[in-house]
Amino acid sequence: MTLKKTLGWTCFAVFSALLAVPATAQPPAGGPARGKAEMKAGAGAITVDYGQPSLKGRDMLSQLQEGAFWRMGMNQATVLTTPVDLTFGKTLVAKGAYSLWLKKTGGAFQLVFNSQTGQWGTQHDPAKDVHTVAMTKTALASPVETFTMELAPAAKGGSLNLSWGAEKLSAPFEVGK
Repeated sequence: MTLKKTLGWTCFAVFSALLAVPATAQPPAGGPARGKAEMKAGAGAITVDYGQPSLKGRDMLSQLQEGAFWRMGMNQATVLTTPVDLTFGKTLVAKGAYSLWLKKTGGAFQLVFNSQTGQWGTQHDPAKDVHTVAMTKTALASPVETFTMELAPAAKGGSLNLSWGAEKLSAPFEVGK
């Protein structure tokens, strides 16, 4: 009888442990996933770490108020890390880490680089904004439900793109040494 009980409890413990492993490997219930865009550059990689909210029937980009900043994602602020200098048009962004923000000015969108990282996504300090570059808006053939960012390679650099709803915003860049 004791051997049966021991074997029963052992099987129960192993089965319980197996059930717990997948639950801990997933994002919190109801919480958004984190996305990561990456592109090889120099000896390392340019990365963008961001939250991935879903639209759920809303049109969020059109709701951004004139002059307001948006965290480009959800929860923690979106962070771009680059091992090389990047040039967006005539704007040189030195290698390092930056939180990224989206600003609407005159109906157009601007990508804002901020020297502060690690903050919650609603804690934007405009005094720490270091660069602002224009983004090009294009219509998407099919809407994107989940906010998505990508670093798309190009001949001399690439493009930082975000897609959400019926729109894609892009900021092309060249890669330095």
